[in-house]
Amino acid sequence: MPWPVFARAMDTLMTMRGADLLRVKGFLNVEGCKGPVLVQFVQHLAHPPVELQTWPDDSRQSRLVFITRDIAEAQVRGLFAAVRGLL
Repeated sequence: MPWPVFARAMDTLMTMRGADLLRVKGFLNVEGCKGPVLVQFVQHLAHPPVELQTWPDDSRQSRLVFITRDIAEAQVRGLFAAVRGLL
């Protein structure tokens, strides 16, 4: 995933629905990074991303967990798709 897509989508989500983002965390396979990028969010707070040296297993897929209040998975996926289409 290109970092600008993830960053812009999360900025938008935090701006519009930050109070309903109870927890977001996971590993991203970011273009240009050797290891996974660890991301963590709590409501309007974004912890600085950390590029790890190695993946925890053989899978190189991005893995994100969203714990939200009244935000559907389809809405999050749609936002990421829209941002990806614009960038």
